[in-house]
Amino acid sequence: MRGIQGLAIVGALLGSVTVAQANGVEDNNNCYEQFRGGDMKLAIYYCSRAIQSGDLEQGDMVVALLNRGVAYKNTGNLEMAVVDYSSALELSPNDALLFSNRANAYRELNKLVEAMSDINRSIELNPENPAAFYVRGLLFEAMGDAENARRDFLRAHEISPDDKEFRERAKALGVGGQ
Repeated sequence: MRGIQGLAIVGALLGSVTVAQANGVEDNNNCYEQFRGGDMKLAIYYCSRAIQSGDLEQGDMVVALLNRGVAYKNTGNLEMAVVDYSSALELSPNDALLFSNRANAYRELNKLVEAMSDINRSIELNPENPAAFYVRGLLFEAMGDAENARRDFLRAHEISPDDKEFRERAKALGVGGQ
């Protein structure tokens, strides 16, 4: 009888461990769903729970930090967005998207030197990302360098000619499509 009780206790303990692990992943999934649905505060809540759970593997942790960073940015908390992007970059130091997102947050914080460093690294890692060229164009524009801004807006438009925002920006500078 003792053996059966012991197995029941071990089984119950193992079951609770499985539930705990599933909760971190489930919270990460809920974070994404809230983020996708536009509820940034709830996304931050679920991402924070997932991050703090200790249950996430490295790749899932990077995604949770990225999503929470974007949610922070969307709520105007740029400093926390930078913290999350930086933490994610510690886990994934060659992620072009993370560099691009952090660059954009730095740009909005008017930290143009840091932003330019990050966006150049993003482009180095992924030279076919039109959004990175767009962000760098915005940076050049903020620095008063219209020629380089124009070049990067045009490059973003060339990579993604159907993107309306890229097309309009290139057109506003006298380049690009109709």
